[in-house]
Amino acid sequence: MRIYIVRPGDTVDAIAISQSVSAQSIIYDNQLSYPFPLVVGQALLLEDASSDLNTPEQISSENAYSAYVGGYAYPFISHWVLEQTLPYLSDLFIFSYGFTPEGQLVPPLLDDTFMITMAKSFDVSPILTLTPFGPTGQFSNYLISQVVNNETAKQTLIENLVSQIQNQGFEGVDIDFEYILPEDKLPFVNFVRDIRTAINALGYPVSVALAPKISDSQIGLLYEGKDYGLLGEAADYVLLMTYEWGYTYFHICDIYLHHDSNVWAVISYRNTVMLQTSPGYF
Repeated sequence: MRIYIVRPGDTVDAIAISQSVSAQSIIYDNQLSYPFPLVVGQALLLEDASSDLNTPEQISSENAYSAYVGGYAYPFISHWVLEQTLPYLSDLFIFSYGFTPEGQLVPPLLDDTFMITMAKSFDVSPILTLTPFGPTGQFSNYLISQVVNNETAKQTLIENLVSQIQNQGFEGVDIDFEYILPEDKLPFVNFVRDIRTAINALGYPVSVALAPKISDSQIGLLYEGKDYGLLGEAADYVLLMTYEWGYTYFHICDIYLHHDSNVWAVISYRNTVMLQTSPGYF
């Protein structure tokens, strides 16, 4: 990175050309807002010309590999931030849809239609994120138990998911359940499998979010209520929520995948694994 001092007559486009960087990188790195006014003497952070790979078309195919990139976003996201981010995403996980103990779907408080429309305009798949949030706004294992153990409630929820996808234009479902009770481990696997069957029939995938762990015997509500191997079989792919090991304000831990853990069992069964890094949300 380097510093450029704005001169009389400079514009973002003119600087981009003279400094052999992209205009988009200047705008993004310096968080400039449209119409991108500059002031003489202003210091701008610029990429090194030789390493300016901020847009997909600038990345050499010889040095690149295929990757799926997804990001969670709330409906209160800035339109500008979303627009700047979508070119780098494969999937946009719209956060989030809840449900009642009877299986009725609860949409976000804010309208998410613009997110679906914008995602599709960038050829990004809008994904419905399903979460068991209770009245306090926290993950509720009571809600999880009520639905995964009640066939009527489960089928009602699945029917509502199918209807929401068809009506709103979603292109998949992400199941983000945390703090599942150990006794609900197998019912949750069946729940994921049943949702996948219904959503796959529409031509779309189902993912499940998992907290990363370092051994099969690791204790804690984030781990004991999930059978990693069976969930790897039940879903189309899994997301390893690496931000559980560190947030923006803390050290991000490295990921170690052990052959003797069920995390490895997931990867052995399904090659499609997404690693979510901090902060995980927009």
